[in-house]
Amino acid sequence: MDPVVPSLVVSALAVVGGLAYLLARRKRAKAGNRRRWYETRHEFEAFENLEAAGRAAWVTSCNREYFEGVMKLHRSMRQVKTEFPLLCFCTDSTTAEQERALVDAGIITRRVALASLANPYKEKWLEAFVKLECWKLTEYDKVCWIDSDTIQLQNADALMNVALRPHGIACAVDHEVFPEPAERVRLRMIQTGVFVLRPSLDTYEMIRGRLGKVESVDGSDQGFLTSHYASSSFDDVRFFSSSYNYMKRGLKRHPQFDLSRIKILHYVGHPKPWDGGEPGYERMQRIWDRV
Repeated sequence: MDPVVPSLVVSALAVVGGLAYLLARRKRAKAGNRRRWYETRHEFEAFENLEAAGRAAWVTSCNREYFEGVMKLHRSMRQVKTEFPLLCFCTDSTTAEQERALVDAGIITRRVALASLANPYKEKWLEAFVKLECWKLTEYDKVCWIDSDTIQLQNADALMNVALRPHGIACAVDHEVFPEPAERVRLRMIQTGVFVLRPSLDTYEMIRGRLGKVESVDGSDQGFLTSHYASSSFDDVRFFSSSYNYMKRGLKRHPQFDLSRIKILHYVGHPKPWDGGEPGYERMQRIWDRV
């Protein structure tokens, strides 16, 4: 036998083996990145059990870029006559002039240094973890976090009356759903653009202590809190419909939807409406401009 033949066979087998290894590795990586879906075991019953709000507040955050968003959010809240104040965490890039403008508008401000925050997942989402500071606001009986790229189209104060479980929250899921109270839905993540909580230092320490110990699907606070509450099968979560946190893209995906049902409209994506808005969402931009 020609001595070259065996060497060619060995080389071919090595190439095939290498390709097989790479394909298997790629398949495993793809499987590891597959979006996990959860089935809610709990009905959408946030407003079936109510409790007194007590001393409550809305909470958002501001940096240099989102200043206009905070001002517009506050204006929309005054237009719908919320009875609760807005407290704003001002992070490092918020200028002194911007903070004075917030205070002059009637917004309560509190400085939070980015160095005091922790995010072991994706660095670009560090500032989003300021939401965890809500659990430290123990001067309030209940607070509702609300992202500063939202506006209130209708009064949403009913969120403050949701009866929460110990260490729990109330929130929507991360896609547009308007289920009946007894209906269950699938979710990839909970939506932390708007969520209700009861401040507690014990809860704060418990949740912060799980940073880096549970995964974050998207590397942000939303993925982290989803994993945190998924570990107890969402037993500590009360779900409410997307009326209270509707992604603007839902209106484009479902153009037949009745806008009058939306209480809080969330301007996800870029550019933000204070920068002129995203092409294709001119209807949403007009709503923003009218506030």
